[in-house]
Amino acid sequence: MIRPLATYALALLIAAAPVAVNAAGKPPKGPGQTSLKLDHFWCYIVSSQTPQDSIEVTLEDQFQTTTVVVGEPLQFCNPVQKTIGGVVTQIVDLTDHLTMYNLLTAAPLSTAATFTATNQFGSTQFTVDKATAIMVPTQKNTLAFPDGLDHYLCYPVSGASVEQAASLTDQFQTRDVIVAKPALFCNPVQKTFGNTTSRIHNRAAHLTCYNTRLPQSTDQRTIDILNQFEQDTYTVTTTQLLCAPSTKTLISQ
Repeated sequence: MIRPLATYALALLIAAAPVAVNAAGKPPKGPGQTSLKLDHFWCYIVSSQTPQDSIEVTLEDQFQTTTVVVGEPLQFCNPVQKTIGGVVTQIVDLTDHLTMYNLLTAAPLSTAATFTATNQFGSTQFTVDKATAIMVPTQKNTLAFPDGLDHYLCYPVSGASVEQAASLTDQFQTRDVIVAKPALFCNPVQKTFGNTTSRIHNRAAHLTCYNTRLPQSTDQRTIDILNQFEQDTYTVTTTQLLCAPSTKTLISQ
């Protein structure tokens, strides 16, 4: 079943972002993925999949504890090698993949949280007031299931464009892109689904997801996936987000 609404839903959750202050500096600064032991991820829009019933889960991150209803998959994210100015950030674990799902019930904070996110693209101050997506560790094709990869609860953010040229290489392709505006900031999150609780492995490692610009590809790729929500076959097409390992320094909540 082709799902044209997926792209629209993702655009809505990103467009809901509060305004950030203090735009990011220029790379390379801040902690890299080596110190955080977390990959960069390159995310592809899921254009076709098997519809499923919505799922209720309880989530606990560093901002809130909330019960939400999880909807359809929006993007599938490969680990990716990033090269900027001759500096190569290698993939930590080829089995690390994430599926981003829309939250049918938004998770608003009782009080907006302001913090500084720092990664290889610099430091940016964000203010967030609700979560709109969850990222779930996922097995792809015949690779092993990710071992020790966290779930992430994602909050829309806004900020100045990084405007950084980068070369990205994942299991599908190598492309030159421009890393542009931040779109989501994702906390590691504890998830309880039924009687199963997936605890946080690495509380220091967060993800900041940036929109990317590149000549858009219409190549379709089919992958078999397995995670705690579903077993399915996805068709993925256009890339949209690059998610960078980040630290977070809380300013207020």
